Amino acid sequence: MRPHEKALREYLEVHGCRRGVRMKIRRLLMALLAMIVLAPLSGCDAQDYFKRGSMKKQVVLDVVLYSYLDRPIFDIFLNGQLAGGAAAAYGGGGGIISGVVIPLGPQTLTWRDAGTGQTFVAKKPLIITADQIPANARYLGVHVYPDETAEFTFAQYMPAPSARGEEIYKEHHLYGR
Repeated sequence: MRPHEKALREYLEVHGCRRGVRMKIRRLLMALLAMIVLAPLSGCDAQDYFKRGSMKKQVVLDVVLYSYLDRPIFDIFLNGQLAGGAAAAYGGGGGIISGVVIPLGPQTLTWRDAGTGQTFVAKKPLIITADQIPANARYLGVHVYPDETAEFTFAQYMPAPSARGEEIYKEHHLYGR
């Protein structure tokens, strides 16, 4: 055997063995890491996992604004995020803000009067829970009322005006109030 072959064989016996052990340990650690990451998802569907609180507590929806006010509004913000650009007096349902990230829990809704620039905050508390949101929901209807309150509705397709909003529309169109 030539000297360089002997040296190569010795090197492989010493280092090759160590490298093989290192590779086995690395593979074992990768498999263990994969099991740790994937284990919470096995044995339950995504909604069960979501309800147990193990996932992020937020939802991404397209927001549609309905204003039942007698004046135009703009800069509609939900938790400091733009949720609607503007709505005409007794208008809405036309503009959509897509992909709004909405955290579950208490919500803060604000809007500005287009005539005065005054900022309003919804008077009654608005809370979104996971149980309120149907599995197929893609839209959040934000309904703003004349008494400075608001309401949320969830829909798979473009949300319709709320029952309370329909009454306000009827009053306005039939009686001019």
